[in-house]
Amino acid sequence: MKKNKLLFINPCLRRGSYKILPMGLACVMTFVREQGYEFDLLDIDIHEHDDNYVENYIRNNKYDVILYGTIVTHYKWVKWLTKTIKQYHPDTKIIVGNSVAGSCHEVFLKNVPADVVVIGEGEYSCAAVLDAFECNASLSEIAGIAYRDKSGNIIKTSRRRACKIDDLPMVQWDFFELDQYFVKAQGAGSLTFGEREKEHSKISMPVSTARGCINKCTFCHYVFWDDPYRFRSPDNILDEVKRNIDLYGATYINFWDDLSFASLSQVENMTNAILSSGLKFHWSAAIRTDLLGNPERDYERRLKVAHKMKEAGCTAVGFSLESSDPAILKMMEKHVKPEFFVEQIKILKKVGITCNVSIVVGYPIETPESIQATFDLCMNNDIYPSIGYLLPLPYTGMYKYAREHGFISDEDKYLTSITERQDICLNMTKMSDEEVTREIKKCADKANKALQLGLEENSLIKTGGYKRHTNIGKQLNDAEVIVDLKEMSRHENDVSFNYSAATFKMDRGEI
Repeated sequence: MKKNKLLFINPCLRRGSYKILPMGLACVMTFVREQGYEFDLLDIDIHEHDDNYVENYIRNNKYDVILYGTIVTHYKWVKWLTKTIKQYHPDTKIIVGNSVAGSCHEVFLKNVPADVVVIGEGEYSCAAVLDAFECNASLSEIAGIAYRDKSGNIIKTSRRRACKIDDLPMVQWDFFELDQYFVKAQGAGSLTFGEREKEHSKISMPVSTARGCINKCTFCHYVFWDDPYRFRSPDNILDEVKRNIDLYGATYINFWDDLSFASLSQVENMTNAILSSGLKFHWSAAIRTDLLGNPERDYERRLKVAHKMKEAGCTAVGFSLESSDPAILKMMEKHVKPEFFVEQIKILKKVGITCNVSIVVGYPIETPESIQATFDLCMNNDIYPSIGYLLPLPYTGMYKYAREHGFISDEDKYLTSITERQDICLNMTKMSDEEVTREIKKCADKANKALQLGLEENSLIKTGGYKRHTNIGKQLNDAEVIVDLKEMSRHENDVSFNYSAATFKMDRGEI
């Protein structure tokens, strides 16, 4: 048994809404426990502990090592938490992962008194650091981390080689108060079509099926940025799905990924495996607009794949339009065309799969006309999108652009100031903040009225999810849909640019 006393912390990104089990954190905790470590968990998210509670907990409980991670929009809070821990327990070692530290390790370690930053994949690096702390060994040979040496110099070690994710242990959930999560996740999953059961009677659970993405859009950052896109084998995935069904009674599985499927053959293999398994569950996933929308791929095959997805239990997919302007898409390095979006919508509507769509507004070349065109394209396809302002994130093309063009001079100050994608934190267009917001609201309200959603003015951008508005009937051409619309909502932590449909995913935890 290891001697160090450990604490994991699960932060709360947004209060008062749905709660989703933290996949990334659970992956690291599962792996660390398999290495022989025991630990406590302070789950701030499920209990929505305020900062006073957290500070009192830290003050009254001494740990040798504390580990946590979150997305970079939580930088300010992580800085506060880390300083609070060191204030009461200067000798406690602190390990921080995910994009809040890994995407900006040098800025982070210069301004935040953490001991180690985990960069990228967290399981092996975290375990190796814990082993080093156990025997007071050097960190210099541990791949995939950054730290300060005895002279205060920031050291970044070699990149850790991406692991084969089928070899990782099946993620465990007994660390968490599952009864609380199951209750507070009610309505957070996408709809189950053709079923008479009510949404709130379902148990929704995440399953990570892939890591990373095949693309590197200039506004986006994901934890596995430096690693190749990898996906688990269908049998490996379904072993976990079966466990979730048998042990927890799960009926809805959120494929909790930056990109669940990158190719038609990958979808075909997965859907064939689901149908052959005899498992009965519904699911949602994250895809790109060129998966089913690229006209260079055989239409009959694309349509057949969509039908197979529906037959295998898929009820919704999340994907991005981002913009209808070809010049902006080029600046985003999306490598897709607006026509792909339209084609994919048509195919998914034809088979009865819901489309959860996001857009990003505010690229430097954005104009009122390009904003209008993007909303019109969505509206004409019966889509009310998840709206986000461009938020330059560390280690991305647009962050580099913002630095080079003088929009970000003090990185720590900037990172401390940012909030979420539905706030205008940095405007690099030629329009004023007021003009950008006014144009978005004008276009959003036009779509709101055309789609008869009933959104109030203060909810046009921060919609609070789809529980107060839906265009599902239009998407499905008035197909038979039995659902309590009050229960439908986008995931409360939808604050990043990485989408997966459960209703929709943020980059949290490790993934």
